[in-house]
Amino acid sequence: MSAEQLYPNQQPGSTTASTEQEYGRVRARPPRRGGTIAVALLAFLLGAVLLTIGGGLFYLDRSYAGKIYPNITIQGLAIGEMTPQEAEVALRSRYGAFLDRPATITYADQTWRPTVGELGMQFDFAGAVNQAYQAGRGHGMYNNVREVALIWQNGLDLPLRIAYDQQQTQQYVTTLAQSIERAPADAELHVVNATVTTSPAQIGRQLLVNEAVAELSAGLLAFRPSVVQLQARELTPRLTDAPVQAAATQIRSILSAPLELTVGEKSYAWQPSTVAKFIDITRTPADNGDTIAVQVNPYVIERQIRQIADATEQPGTLPRVAWNSGNLKIIKPGNNGWRVDEGRARELVITGLQGQGPRAIELPMRETAPPVNETNLNQLGITDLVSVGKSDFTGSAGYRVHNIGIGMNILNGILIAPGEEFSFNHNIGEIDASNGFVEGSAIVQNRTQLEFGGGICQDSTTIFRAAFWAGLPVTERWGHSFYINWYDKYGLGDSGNGPGLDATIFTGGPDLKFLNDTGSWLLLQTWSDPKKGIAQVELYGTKLNRHVELTQRVYDRLPAPPQPVFVADPAQPAGRIKQSDRARGGMTIDVVRTVYVNGVARDPDLFRTRFRAWPNIFVVNPNDIGPDGRPIIQWGDQPAPTPPPATDPNLPPADQSPQPLPPIEPAPVPVTGGETVPNG
Repeated sequence: MSAEQLYPNQQPGSTTASTEQEYGRVRARPPRRGGTIAVALLAFLLGAVLLTIGGGLFYLDRSYAGKIYPNITIQGLAIGEMTPQEAEVALRSRYGAFLDRPATITYADQTWRPTVGELGMQFDFAGAVNQAYQAGRGHGMYNNVREVALIWQNGLDLPLRIAYDQQQTQQYVTTLAQSIERAPADAELHVVNATVTTSPAQIGRQLLVNEAVAELSAGLLAFRPSVVQLQARELTPRLTDAPVQAAATQIRSILSAPLELTVGEKSYAWQPSTVAKFIDITRTPADNGDTIAVQVNPYVIERQIRQIADATEQPGTLPRVAWNSGNLKIIKPGNNGWRVDEGRARELVITGLQGQGPRAIELPMRETAPPVNETNLNQLGITDLVSVGKSDFTGSAGYRVHNIGIGMNILNGILIAPGEEFSFNHNIGEIDASNGFVEGSAIVQNRTQLEFGGGICQDSTTIFRAAFWAGLPVTERWGHSFYINWYDKYGLGDSGNGPGLDATIFTGGPDLKFLNDTGSWLLLQTWSDPKKGIAQVELYGTKLNRHVELTQRVYDRLPAPPQPVFVADPAQPAGRIKQSDRARGGMTIDVVRTVYVNGVARDPDLFRTRFRAWPNIFVVNPNDIGPDGRPIIQWGDQPAPTPPPATDPNLPPADQSPQPLPPIEPAPVPVTGGETVPNG
């Protein structure tokens, strides 16, 4: 019960006021003499009483100066006749055990002992003691007397005001959760290269905060020390150990050994570190826990197989095509090719990795159509004559005419793909009897000897000229080692005849190569006319806005060496001497080509040819050559040849006013080439 409840507000002297109001009404009557004496006597008695009471109250206050009046308690604890300080000590002592340790909180091996303040509880000891001390004091004499009388008669028990904030208790418990709670940890699966590792799942904990707060509050409100054991509930991870271990076992099985793939004579070993890249690990949510699925990714495997298929493919051969006046016609179909059957190979690989088939797999092959056939022939963009190359072989020996014709037949109808580099040696094949070539004179080891394919350089020269006038990039070209006058005719195209645009080749050595940079296919049409002594090459494709200009410079002329050269050859009959080469002069020729594309000039191309001076060469049996390297026998009916004049009338005139050339580093010129010697 509070002091306010014990002592409600009153209006002191209310009875007296009523009485005064009543006496006022009496005084309005005419006074009587006997009544006056009675009133005076009553006032005297009342004053005496008041004086006596006031004196008693004064005596009582003096007797309990600085002390609480007797018969006063706080929450049932008697504190009368105590000073406020003594009363507060007594009051605190009563709750000492509770205040020292209001609660002990435990969890596993952890213990906490919070104060009442940390739990949100406050005791107003000073306020209660002060209220007790003020009882019977400070309210006026009448009220003080009345209050003391009531205390003396009935006693006064004052409440102890206690404030409790349960939210602060909850906050305190929540801070304990930081050292108790832990989030659940899912099991983990890791694949690094070919190593499989796992991490176990971990059960989580969640503190039951509300239950702990309720138990603490019950003890606090009862002012009794309590022991509260915190409770937590388990939090199960979404991904447990079982599915992770099952997936790890499956992956280890897939990575247990390499995968051996073979395509013909080629083999490919996919090590486990490579196979690991094919594995897909998928986590799927479920109500009763997540699951793990392990699969071999078919698309990744397909990309790997495609690389093998590209590397091992045996593409079909291109057909041979005739221009046929613009109505393209296949004159020799291309052959089918072979390629790994990627779909079937992928299934075999997946089966092997899953342990349902062998790990040594011979990849299946499938036949492929030629890259060009009747279905796409007219989609190649071959619609125009792009350029013409022409040369003359009038007066050539029969073997040479024959070989020129064989070469032109082999090369006729070749298709050159966009971006492809054409190689003469690759397309001509073996220059031997199997391809129809016959032996003829050719430069071998610095002299003319019999060699298969003599005259084939007529074909390479003619093709070179077609590429030259088409403005195609020439990536490899070799000039002849000595001057051959029949290459002069048609040599400079529209600029007339002249040397410098020949191209020698030799199997396994110098080659003629050019690049198809037109963006569409090119068709090579080649032919020769033995009667007219003409070889011609036409390039068909898509005509571009290209224009070619040529300048020529002849310089560094050299006369033919005057002294003959004698070569020992055991095949030469003893006692006879044979001339294999006739002397001729040398020179250097620079041909500069400028290609204009849509009216814009490209960087010029320099084609430099160095013709060596060439002596008369004679073949002699080794037994017929003396220490000085000259024959020791009579030449009989083969007299020594007379050296030609220093100036050969067949040579072109020197350029007396050469034009300056661009600073282009010349390509090296081989010493020998597979070309026949005129009249050899």
